[in-house]
Amino acid sequence: MQKDFAMFTDAGNAAVAAIVEDAVDRYEVREDAWERCYTELEKLEVVEVFAEATDTAVREAVWAALDAAYPEVVFKSVRVA
Repeated sequence: MQKDFAMFTDAGNAAVAAIVEDAVDRYEVREDAWERCYTELEKLEVVEVFAEATDTAVREAVWAALDAAYPEVVFKSVRVA
């Protein structure tokens, strides 16, 4: 799992990593996990030392982690024309 989420401190990165891990454990669909993550990031940002929790760089890092956790399923047809 990704460790750097563009937070200003190691504690911030650890907090965001915990949010992402929790969401991945709870949901089978990336979009549901994203909703959970964003809600939790909004809660985290009210703590003064984690005010950057909803910055673009942090959100992009979270989405990248979710993208890695929920790879796209690719189907290939085996039908012969």
